[in-house]
Amino acid sequence: MNNTTPIYATYTSSLVPEYQNNALIEALPPIWSEQDAATLIAHFPTREEHEHSLPKEIRLHCINRLRNIVQPLPIHLELESAISSLIRSGYVNRSPMDPATWRHLHTLSTDQRALTSFHSSASTFSLVGLSGIGKTTALESILRLYPQTILHKSYKSKEFVHTQIVWLKVECPFDGSLSGLCRNFFRAVDQALGVDKYAKRYQSKGGIPEMIQRMEQIATTYFVGAIFIDELQHLNAAKTGGKDNMLNFFVNLVNAIGIPVVFIGTNPMVELFADVLRNARRACGLGTYDFKQPNEHDPAWDLLVEAIWEYQWVNSIAPLTPAIRATLYDLTQGVTDFLAKLMILGQRYAIQSNIETLTEEVFKHVANTKMKLLKPLVAVLRSRDPKKMRLFEDLMPTDDQLNAMMEDAGVSSTENRLSVIRQAKKNSVPIVGPDTTAQAPQTLVAKVALPSAAISTTIAQAVDPIDILRKACWLQVDPLEFSDAYRKSA
Repeated sequence: MNNTTPIYATYTSSLVPEYQNNALIEALPPIWSEQDAATLIAHFPTREEHEHSLPKEIRLHCINRLRNIVQPLPIHLELESAISSLIRSGYVNRSPMDPATWRHLHTLSTDQRALTSFHSSASTFSLVGLSGIGKTTALESILRLYPQTILHKSYKSKEFVHTQIVWLKVECPFDGSLSGLCRNFFRAVDQALGVDKYAKRYQSKGGIPEMIQRMEQIATTYFVGAIFIDELQHLNAAKTGGKDNMLNFFVNLVNAIGIPVVFIGTNPMVELFADVLRNARRACGLGTYDFKQPNEHDPAWDLLVEAIWEYQWVNSIAPLTPAIRATLYDLTQGVTDFLAKLMILGQRYAIQSNIETLTEEVFKHVANTKMKLLKPLVAVLRSRDPKKMRLFEDLMPTDDQLNAMMEDAGVSSTENRLSVIRQAKKNSVPIVGPDTTAQAPQTLVAKVALPSAAISTTIAQAVDPIDILRKACWLQVDPLEFSDAYRKSA
């Protein structure tokens, strides 16, 4: 499902009584069975059998498909069920067919909340785990099952012209401020609606209280189904006015406005915002979903390794032996992002070095060279020491460093390329002997005599004057041949 394009609502009555006669719920996709959810979440890019015999420069591009694999795991199905319930239950007391809903919207727009008797049906939960363990990938794979924006025209023969935003994913800013979070919210709304409106309008107007009020009004106006706040650990208590201020902000979204909120972050988030999350869950929570580090013999880890092992572009595909399984786990410690990087870089190294197969030695070489930035993190995970484990996020390289790690050529591939360049240079040098005469290099622009009047007439009257001009060397072949850079490089 392409969830970035708004769709027009089609309504399907629900078997759940409290979901019935609610246009916002009946416009959603069906409640999926676990089998259907697994099929929809999964993404296995196409790979043809003949691709491993393609030229290496082509295969090096094919390897990037590994980044797009999504192997459903048990926690994906748990999370899909939780989000399905979260969005629908949050709409129960916000039915647009109920006059009380519009009275509530009016009180919010006029800031007269004390006059409303609105009762929220929204819930919240948190999603935690190590960086790179697969939280965001899982979340985005599930959100793809829902259209982000639904356009309503009429419901049960009654006019109902409205835009519904089913979900918003908002990232906490790196500066850790609540104002930055609000600005990211406005950008997310603009993206969902396909407009450039709210981010500009509210980026500098008023202080945080006014921004929060506008945020709440927009969220209720567009019947936002749920807000997913990612990278929560970036929020800085000092920059948000303290933990109490943050607690009031999040709990108000859930209780006063009735919008479900999901918190996503790394393990330090739990310690940093323990009071915030505990109070939010006490009021309306569904608990915590923990993406735990798998052990070496976890069936879910085995399933993931087997799925990713199918995507090889080396000439000789090796079997997935117990020794290779053990090596893959030892070098990644069950972190899915590390596994994907190891498989990508391992294949690049094997192809560029003409090894053309994946072995334990290949993976160890890559871990010690290309992935050396990650070695301290893997060592911390391998230790299983709780004190050391707390250092994991602090040791994580920046995104720029990780991107450079994935793009840097490495010593072996550089040597291979130098060999290719030397060979190309050798083949291009003319050999001058007693039976040959060295030819002077051709000039960039040949001297061409100006055409006579007769030739000009011929060109003007020709059926294909372009062909005649080309033969007369009057057409430029290389669009850069007269540039200064071209002349200097010649």
